[in-house]
Amino acid sequence: MSEQSQTEEGHEPGGDPAGLAVVPGLPDRLRAAAEALSAARPEGLDESELLEVLTALEATKGAAAALQARVTAQFVEQRDARVAEQRADEQISARDARCRRRSSRAEVALARRCSPGQADRHVGIARALVHEMPQTMAALTVGAIGEWRATIMVRETACLSVEDRMEVDRRLAGDLTRLGDKELAAAAHRAAADLDAEAMVRRRRKAVASRSVSVRPAPDGMAWLSILGPMVDAVGAFAALRAAESARHVATGDPQVDAERAADERGRGAWMADTALELLSGRAAGQVQPVEVGLVMGPGSLLPEGHPFARVAGGGPTCADPACSDPACPETTRSVPTGAAGVGDEVEVVGHGAWPGDLAREHLLRLCDAGTSTWLRRLWTTPEGRDLVAMDSARRVFGGALRRLIELRDGGRCRVPWCGAPIRDIDHVDPVAGGGVTSAANGMGVCQLHNLVKEAGWTGAVIETGLDPGGGSHEATLTTPTGSEYRCPAPPLLGRGRGAPSRRRAIRPDLRDSPFEIQLVAAFDAA
Repeated sequence: MSEQSQTEEGHEPGGDPAGLAVVPGLPDRLRAAAEALSAARPEGLDESELLEVLTALEATKGAAAALQARVTAQFVEQRDARVAEQRADEQISARDARCRRRSSRAEVALARRCSPGQADRHVGIARALVHEMPQTMAALTVGAIGEWRATIMVRETACLSVEDRMEVDRRLAGDLTRLGDKELAAAAHRAAADLDAEAMVRRRRKAVASRSVSVRPAPDGMAWLSILGPMVDAVGAFAALRAAESARHVATGDPQVDAERAADERGRGAWMADTALELLSGRAAGQVQPVEVGLVMGPGSLLPEGHPFARVAGGGPTCADPACSDPACPETTRSVPTGAAGVGDEVEVVGHGAWPGDLAREHLLRLCDAGTSTWLRRLWTTPEGRDLVAMDSARRVFGGALRRLIELRDGGRCRVPWCGAPIRDIDHVDPVAGGGVTSAANGMGVCQLHNLVKEAGWTGAVIETGLDPGGGSHEATLTTPTGSEYRCPAPPLLGRGRGAPSRRRAIRPDLRDSPFEIQLVAAFDAA
């Protein structure tokens, strides 16, 4: 029986798609193939051979994607079938069953080195290709198309029944290798509308429920604020902004208003962006944004080199003897490093990434000029300034300053590899039921999904507390139900990608106001 006919017949959950089980030592053979590819070098090949290699590698990627789809579908279906049996026998509750099914998707995410959201899409695509789209799967298996083209076919037919989806797959089988991506998407959409127009209408109505607002970082200290909503409403809001921008060039008859408008040199895009942000946040024109923004910055960033107070606050020895190196000297031990990482002008916006020090200082000055209350929180770090010092709590739940400390230490993002979702919960690495304590050493910031799936047979262990001044940052390991282990190190306080922090001698904590804080107050008073 051919591979295509096997796929057309479909498989029961937990079955053996494409005879994967008959391949002896498949994981070892795949690892050997990967090693052979990594060792290969193109030197010595002529131009035609180089192009042949490109073509062969593209086909290899398609075949690998097809095998990944089969493996993904089989893994998820076997796990789901076992969970269904346990639920039917009343061995587990409905909540535990849902958690274990989510756990299988989270394991797929770790295996594919992607976020859980991406893993959910991979699982859906894999099931559709294996069971409902034999022609597309056959083309992917021989490497005639790539994974993205197969994804387009699945995406454009997601609202159809199995029979209609297989019909679209049959109709476009000959076009899979001829059309471009946009043309293929349009053809699949057209075929889907031809077969079941009502399903397309229901899909569009259902899409309205997915409307949302999100923010994500952009280069150069900027950010994207995205609104996903019905096309009519989104276009109408944009048209209203453009109309308001055009109206600012019309004379009002008020000399003061007209003079202010004439002096406004902002372009159309800048004016529309500023107006939209002011309206959404409820601010008056020119009012500083009052919402808390977590800026992690050192004294050297807050008071740059050359500032009249930077010499004392910047960490240079204040002892009268320039050659003094006595660690017990009270003047020397009360000085602080020039930056949170001991180097340069570094600022980190928690959860969003690096920010130029000049922009951070400008923002703080605008807050001061506007009379907005500004809080500066002192954080104790390791001597070189790379990691935060931990604190303990007697409470069962992470909250207050301890929660904020862990969120800052973990960079505002889930610590599970390749996830990247914002921190929603602070999880006990070693559960309280197993004797774990509520402390920074035993806490780890995770998203809601990973906090839930950890109850489905996952185990954790702290291998580095981050408390040793000479040791590394906080690090934990997670072991999945299948026995795979993943390391979860905390990022540096000022994020990855910066230069290695310079080593400085240890600084004794002083709970009184430091010279930096005294001079900082004087600087703000003078401003």
